[in-house]
Amino acid sequence: MWVTLPFILLALQALVYHTFIGFLKTIKIYKPSYRWWVLAPFILFNGSFIVFGLLWRGFNPPAWFRVIEFYPFYIWMAATFFISLWLLVGKIIKLPFKIPIWIAKLFKPIRERINNFKNRKAVKQVDMSRRKFVRYAYMGLTAYSFGAATYGIIKHDSYELTKREIKIANLPPALIGLTITLISDIHAGQYMNENDIREYADIVNDMKSDIICIPGDFVNFQSQDIHMVNKAFKDLNAKNGIYGTLGNHDFFQNGDYVGKAINEESPVQLLRNQHRKISVNGADLFILGVDDTVSSGKTQNGVVLDYIDRMHAYLLKNEPTYAASPKILLCHKPYAFDDIAARNIFDLTLSGHTHGGQVVPFKFGDFNLSFAATVSKYIEGHYKTGKSNMYVSRGIGTVGLPIRINCPPEVTQIILS
Repeated sequence: MWVTLPFILLALQALVYHTFIGFLKTIKIYKPSYRWWVLAPFILFNGSFIVFGLLWRGFNPPAWFRVIEFYPFYIWMAATFFISLWLLVGKIIKLPFKIPIWIAKLFKPIRERINNFKNRKAVKQVDMSRRKFVRYAYMGLTAYSFGAATYGIIKHDSYELTKREIKIANLPPALIGLTITLISDIHAGQYMNENDIREYADIVNDMKSDIICIPGDFVNFQSQDIHMVNKAFKDLNAKNGIYGTLGNHDFFQNGDYVGKAINEESPVQLLRNQHRKISVNGADLFILGVDDTVSSGKTQNGVVLDYIDRMHAYLLKNEPTYAASPKILLCHKPYAFDDIAARNIFDLTLSGHTHGGQVVPFKFGDFNLSFAATVSKYIEGHYKTGKSNMYVSRGIGTVGLPIRINCPPEVTQIILS
C-alpha cells in the first residue's frame, strides 16, 4: 500500500494539472508557455512531499517553522487532493454516457451525424452556456477546497472537551458517578510532537477522572516515536489507573517494541488481551483490553472477537465476581460492535480509530459525509444496542495530513450512572 500510495497521489495531481490546463485553454489570453508556469507549483509541492516524506521523517521543527514552511505545503496537498477527488467522481459519473458515444463515433455515418448535430447554432449556444457553468463551478470548487484546507489545517489541533453520562444497567451504587477520561489516536510523529502530547496530558490530568483509557494508535508510523509519548505521559495520573491498548498504527512497524516501551516507561497499563479488576468501595469493575490488527478494515473483526471470547472464557472460569460485575472493553476499532453487543458481555466499549472522519465536507445530525462513513456506521460519539454501550472517540491526532474539518480533536469524560 505504502509503495503505491505516492503513485496514486501523483496520478491525482496529474488529473488536476491537465484539467486546469484545459480550463486555461478556454481563455482568450491563453499561451502554450502557461503550461510551464502552471507546472511549477506542482513540481515544487510534490518535490516537497518527497523530501518531507523520505528525508525529514524525524525532523521536529519549531512552531513558527511549521507555519511558514509546512502549512503552505499541507494546504496545497489537501486542496488539490479534494479537487482531484471531485474531478474523478465527475469523470466516473460521465463515463457510462461517454463510452457509447465513443463507440458510435467509430462508424463514419454516425460520427458525421453527431458532428452535424454539434454544429447547430442552438446546440453551440447550449454548449457555451454549459462551458461557462463548468468554468465557474471549477472556480468555486477551487476556492472552497483551498479555503477549507486552510481552515482545517489551522484548526486541526483546536480540541473539544466533551462530557457524556452513560447509563449502565444494574450498576452497583458504589460505581455510580465513576468518571473515565477517554483519549485515543495520538499518532505521535511528524504532526504530534512531545510538547503537543504534554499539553493533552495536562488537560487530561485537569479533568481529575477516576480512570483514564487510551484505546490505541499511540504512534503514527515510527515505533521509536513511542518514547516521546512516554515522556509526555510521565506525570499522567488517575486514582484508579490508566489503561491502554494497541491500535493498528502501533503494529505497522513493531507492536511488541511499542508495547514494551509503554509498560517500562509510562504509567499506562497496557492490556494486550488482558484485564484488570478495580475495586471501588467493595464493588468490582473489570477492564478488558484487546490487541488490534494491522489491517484498517473490518476484515479482521474475527481475530479481535477471538481475543475477546478467549478472555471472557478465562475470566468466567477464574474470577468469581466477573459474571456479575460491570465490564468495560478497550477495543481500538469500533467495527465489531454489532458482534460485541450480540454477545451481551460488555456494558461499555471504548474505541477510536475513525477520527470522526477527520475530513467531513458535510455533516448534519447523524449524517456524516466522510471516508470513515463508507467503512462503518460507527464513526463518533455514543451508540447503544441492548444493554451494550459504545463510545467512539474522534481522537486527538491526525493521519495523512494535519487537517480536520467538521470533527475537532476530542478529550472525553464519561460519567457512569
